[in-house]
Amino acid sequence: MRKLLLALLLLLPLTINAEESKNGPLFMKDLVNEGDFFAPWGVGVDIFTMKQDYSIKSLEFQIPGVGDIDPSTIGVKNNVQNVDIKLDVWVTPFLNVFGLIGRLNAHTYVDLSNVAIPGLPVSLGTLPVSYDGTVYGGGANLVYGTDKWFAALNNTWTSTSLNGDFDSSVKSFTIQPRIGVIVDQWTLWGGGMWLDTTEKHSGTIALPVPGWPPVPFNIELETANKWNYAIGFGRIFSPRATLYFEYGFGDRKHTLFNFTYRF
Repeated sequence: MRKLLLALLLLLPLTINAEESKNGPLFMKDLVNEGDFFAPWGVGVDIFTMKQDYSIKSLEFQIPGVGDIDPSTIGVKNNVQNVDIKLDVWVTPFLNVFGLIGRLNAHTYVDLSNVAIPGLPVSLGTLPVSYDGTVYGGGANLVYGTDKWFAALNNTWTSTSLNGDFDSSVKSFTIQPRIGVIVDQWTLWGGGMWLDTTEKHSGTIALPVPGWPPVPFNIELETANKWNYAIGFGRIFSPRATLYFEYGFGDRKHTLFNFTYRF
């Protein structure tokens, strides 16, 4: 039982503290040994980075002298850096819920080099769309395991209030299944991340053509590849301080670092 709880410490993460758990909001306490259980409240810091491809869901972009543009000729890449503070609480021994607030900085690159314009000897190049803003979100973790293995399912919803050169918005929903093994104070796991992101931008852009006026545009982007793989490990450094690191690879790459203190 204790090894399982140590795994949960690292994965979600948690800290064992029997006396404080008696005063927490935990339901179904009879299903666990309170002497091995953990403090209900946690506050943590997440540092997250991601690189992925987008597909174009809709596009309104009229270039002078050019008809409708085929979205398949436009490549879109996205880089994200995110730091947030997360507050979580255990509602039952198998359900953890959380809220988060943080700061996002991102760059979306719209490659227009394959868009042909009659009479124009140069390509339009790549349009960089940079933005930052405040991230709000919440979610829930479901967990189960034994003293040698564990499984978890993390679900997160986020929305971002953005600043930048354009009218922009980003919303996402993430599902992260994980299964791993327990070895003393360490846990090792593998799994994946399913990500559904909708990103919208509208405004006007200046094209690299002398004498052309700014061109209005409206574009809606979505995640091109919903799934990628992930591996990770975690460590308990003290009864209250835990951290873990995860690396995602495949069609999308991400890194996730978390440090949490429980009380």
